[in-house]
Amino acid sequence: MDVEKHRSEVPAVEAAIQILKYLSSYKNKLSPLSDISKNLSINKSTCHRILKVLEDYHIVFFNSETKQYSLGTYLIELGARASEFTNYLEVIRPILRWLCTETKQTSVLLEPISDTKLMYVAKEETNSPIRMTVSIGRQFPLTSTSFGKCYLAFSDKAEANRLINEIGFKQFTSKSITNVQQFKNELDKVRLNGYALSLEEYTPGVFGIAAPIFDVQGKVILVIGCVGLAHQSYCPPINRCAELITEAARRVTELLGGRMVSIL
Repeated sequence: MDVEKHRSEVPAVEAAIQILKYLSSYKNKLSPLSDISKNLSINKSTCHRILKVLEDYHIVFFNSETKQYSLGTYLIELGARASEFTNYLEVIRPILRWLCTETKQTSVLLEPISDTKLMYVAKEETNSPIRMTVSIGRQFPLTSTSFGKCYLAFSDKAEANRLINEIGFKQFTSKSITNVQQFKNELDKVRLNGYALSLEEYTPGVFGIAAPIFDVQGKVILVIGCVGLAHQSYCPPINRCAELITEAARRVTELLGGRMVSIL
């Protein structure tokens, strides 16, 4: 297929995609028309017309007070719908259930939805009256949570460093990591251990453990993990949870025809 010819036939569609990718970047998540137009080299009036159509369909949201655009709520629904029709989720779901049963914690699967974010695409929750409830479609910056640390740790190092510099850090709790070197040291630990741990770094009182899932080329494509309340007395110790999660990651990688790798 002649890609350049294909693009030239639908410039408005290409521009709309560029706008959505631009707004999906953490640093551009709230942007005025002038910034979007300038940074994407799209004529301002054309950019405004495209944004207006996207706003009408709730694909972008316009704040009339701040005059800024952001991604709209309908994208969450689209993401959730897409995950429902993705066959690999049905293959993975029994392993998520097994992980939930063994750890007595909410088990989750995440995939990248842009260069800078991961999103919940599947979950299994316990029947316990005290449990973590998560929402399919919820997104996280790569520089936060055990899931983001896991994904970056097993990505290409040069690309991971670029993303860390691009995304930056946000102080979610008093335990959030916001120092670049400290964060990179944490990634080294993740590579060594084979899993990532976050203890109240994103939400007070909540822990997360995650392990990577690889494709046939050894590239990390998904993250599997558990989230729970940090002080639950009936859950297995962290080390045991980590063993179960890495085993689940190994099983999923094998099911998808991938190969486990270690990056040291």
